[in-house]
Amino acid sequence: MKFPRLRSAVSLLAIVATVVFFASTASATPLGAVRFDGGTGGVTVGINFIDWTPPADGTTGTFVVSSGTTLTSALGTPAVGSTGTLLDLTGGTVLPLANFMTFATIPGLSFDLGFVGPGSANTNCGGLGIGGSCSIFLGSPVILTATGTGTSVALSVGGTARDGTTPSNWTGNFTTQITGTSPGQIQSLFGCVPGGTGAACTNPGATVSSTYSGDLLATAIPTPEPTSIILLGSGLLGLALIRRKTA
Repeated sequence: MKFPRLRSAVSLLAIVATVVFFASTASATPLGAVRFDGGTGGVTVGINFIDWTPPADGTTGTFVVSSGTTLTSALGTPAVGSTGTLLDLTGGTVLPLANFMTFATIPGLSFDLGFVGPGSANTNCGGLGIGGSCSIFLGSPVILTATGTGTSVALSVGGTARDGTTPSNWTGNFTTQITGTSPGQIQSLFGCVPGGTGAACTNPGATVSSTYSGDLLATAIPTPEPTSIILLGSGLLGLALIRRKTA
């Protein structure tokens, strides 16, 4: 009667060893930073859409990889000066959005978009001092910050990066600078008012166009530490052996 329990203990040890092996050998890729800009293009933003330019087709725009990019992947590293595409966004875009960001020279490397924002809880954009921030309506994911020369615009984004191996998380920001225009003036351009929703903006057809840059960072998705798994496995194995001795 003792041998079945011993076989169970050995089987448990084998399972633990297998889990430890895969936990210790799995590594998340892609990893590192991607920096890019619109090249000769830019971005046009409305109440309910973001349109990247120059267009690659009717639903995507083109970007150029900038210096400072350190991203590595199982499929390669984006070279400075190489290009890629960004999918345009609308109020009807469903997240997660697969292939939001792709690279022309590295097929199969993709950044899926999982979230945008959040924006600012403050929707009173008028009269902001330098450094003060707002969103032009409740729920807008775009943050406007007053600067000495106008407005800094930022959109926080994040999701999952894939290259056919273990995926990774990524987060970052799209930013642009609009000179000569304050956050309050941008809010007024769209006809939005403090405390109002996007539906209450009286000039929803307005747009703002500018250059842009992006700075994204892919990091490993946390996995159980091998040491913790070993301790757990040792405890279970010890429990099995104790039960065998007392049976």
